[in-house]
Amino acid sequence: MGLYKRILACLDGSTESFNAYENALRFAKSINGSVIALTVIPLGAGLSSALSLFLGMKDLFRRTGEKILKKAKEIALEEGVKIKPLIEEGEPFQKIVDIIYAEDIDLVFLGKSGKSGLARGILGSTAQRVIGASPVDVIVIPKDGSLKFNKILVPTDGSPFSERAAHRALELAKHFKSNIRLLYVVEPIITELYEVPGDLYKLMEALKFSAEEFVRKLKENFKREEVECSTSVIEGAPVEMILEVAQKEEINLIVMGSHGKTGLKRLLLGSVTERVINFGNLPVLVVKGEL
Repeated sequence: MGLYKRILACLDGSTESFNAYENALRFAKSINGSVIALTVIPLGAGLSSALSLFLGMKDLFRRTGEKILKKAKEIALEEGVKIKPLIEEGEPFQKIVDIIYAEDIDLVFLGKSGKSGLARGILGSTAQRVIGASPVDVIVIPKDGSLKFNKILVPTDGSPFSERAAHRALELAKHFKSNIRLLYVVEPIITELYEVPGDLYKLMEALKFSAEEFVRKLKENFKREEVECSTSVIEGAPVEMILEVAQKEEINLIVMGSHGKTGLKRLLLGSVTERVINFGNLPVLVVKGEL
């Protein structure tokens, strides 16, 4: 795969998006990558109507976008990173995906909401859709979050997507001298499906054995590359176990695979990855594509 080279940071004027942007600048600097700072003026059909134009809504939105990019340029100058500022008009999700293709982007930075109460840290619809539709990896930075690479957690489930995530984590670990933690969570089987407890026990043991073999092979790959790696196979609810391990072991970054479908309607709604992003407070790198 190789490390990233062209990074897209999406800005909407919020403190969360600027925090993600600052992390993108520092990351680009550490890997000698380039950054595009993008803000999208949300001019849908309603705002582009004659009435909206008469009221000056389009000019207002553009001035706001220009202020966002002006601030982005000032921050980049302070960080010593050259950026390419872009301002687009239209549906934010669609424009972000368009720029990914047009600019040959290989990593997208998004900020995560920091609302209070039940909505705290929940991804907005634009972020959800970008993660789902992006053909390249996406990293989500929580409010006030800082991207570090000392300890990387890689939850895996035996799928090609999680295997690709492990390979991406390996590349990052080699560059940043990180420690890798491979975690395989085996979900308990619904007992109503099995009348004989012994059969259920045998099936769970078989699943655990398969999981242990999978992480053992991954660990061998890390060992060959001289990357420190620890592994474990545990039983429980994946999201809860992933977040519990991340907290207990002071993880800096979670790297996960995406199980999206093809096309622009590819979403993560209800997936383990989305829930880890929503309910956790760590940066999450969503690795896209197949091996």
